[in-house]
Amino acid sequence: MRIIYYLTISFIVTIFVNGQSLPGDVSLKISDGGAQRIRIAVIPFVPRAENPTPDEIGIGNKIAEVISADLSFSPFFTVLDSEFFPQKIKEEGDVNPFQWVSAGIQAIVLGSFKIYDGKIKVDARLYSVVSAKRMYRRKLSEEKVQLRRIAHAISDDVVKALTGEEGIAQTRIAFISRRTGNKEVYLCDYDGFAVQRISHKKSLSFTPDWSPDGLKLTFTCYDGGNSVLYLYDIMKNQMEILSGFQGLNMSASWSPDGRKVAFVMTKDGNSEIYVMDVRTKSRERLTHNYAIDTSPCWSPNGLNIAFCSDRSGSPQIYIMDSEGANVRRLSFEGSFNDQPSWSPRGDRIAFASRTRGQFDIAIIDVTGENLTYLTSIGNNEHPDWAPDGYHIVFCSDRIGTYQIYEMLWDGTQLRRITNSASDNISPSWSPRYRWNFD
Repeated sequence: MRIIYYLTISFIVTIFVNGQSLPGDVSLKISDGGAQRIRIAVIPFVPRAENPTPDEIGIGNKIAEVISADLSFSPFFTVLDSEFFPQKIKEEGDVNPFQWVSAGIQAIVLGSFKIYDGKIKVDARLYSVVSAKRMYRRKLSEEKVQLRRIAHAISDDVVKALTGEEGIAQTRIAFISRRTGNKEVYLCDYDGFAVQRISHKKSLSFTPDWSPDGLKLTFTCYDGGNSVLYLYDIMKNQMEILSGFQGLNMSASWSPDGRKVAFVMTKDGNSEIYVMDVRTKSRERLTHNYAIDTSPCWSPNGLNIAFCSDRSGSPQIYIMDSEGANVRRLSFEGSFNDQPSWSPRGDRIAFASRTRGQFDIAIIDVTGENLTYLTSIGNNEHPDWAPDGYHIVFCSDRIGTYQIYEMLWDGTQLRRITNSASDNISPSWSPRYRWNFD
């Protein structure tokens, strides 16, 4: 069933914060109908200094800019451009509710900050225009260099307060880039900032995948002429070999409980799908077919695995039980379908599909119904869902080189998050983080 949130608008409405109903604000209701977004304004944060410097004023503008971008990329909000603000405000007491209600604005994000000893202390607030009262307040303190992540944390708080949904601004993207001349594994924040290289293999790395707790990554790298499946511990900055049998060891996908990975090996002479216990390294073969089976992907409940196989004559998407039984074909359109990614909501699978001589990102219900193509320019590959089930990351060569893009699940709000001159491919969206700034 498709679940979409829409906004019920009236002069007196209701908002739900932490499961409690507060009279006089904004009401969100679950429906299968269309989506009407919450209209919100983000005010530049104010320096708590008698004579703020241009740098401090710029910092206040930057906090608001990051929060605005986060909320604009959410499917729940329309963010008012600052040039249309009906008045200038610094504190909640400055708000003239009538002017903002007349402009159709229902909530305002505002705050102040202080810089000391290389740190920044931010006081963020969410204000209801309709009820003329504060709905949320949080004080965050961290090193000044963490400014963007502080803003991301505020964005997620606002999403949670107004919709009941968890935000995704505190997530990261793993991907492969050739910017050093070799294909290495990189990480970045979900909006493309804070890029970090984590592999130094000076070889060909590919198909990174996050563990459910976001603390580990699997990826494959050609090492000594053999493709080896590695496990990287992000906190310890340590790497170990999960599987290094002769042949291919690749395309790992973590089970939802974090105990197993499904992956591909060719040690028995054919490309087959296996499941490995990450702790004991014990393995079980799931597929037993003369065809090429690859690209496994777990369902969010851990009961099924989607994968690609050419057993029908061309590569198509199939689904089987997590033990390898009850195989059924899911895709029937497109000459080459691969790289399935199961939505965290469990209802859809995204995949790369070749239908016009190039690959496009498609989504399909797990029942095999409602096939929809989301792209139509260039080659578009390696889709992966955000943990909210509303966003998809993928790579595309639509500007000549492969770059990483993100979009909503209906193909709208497309944005590019990498800008290097080299190829950037194979993105994987992390689980949610909750950075501690309190």
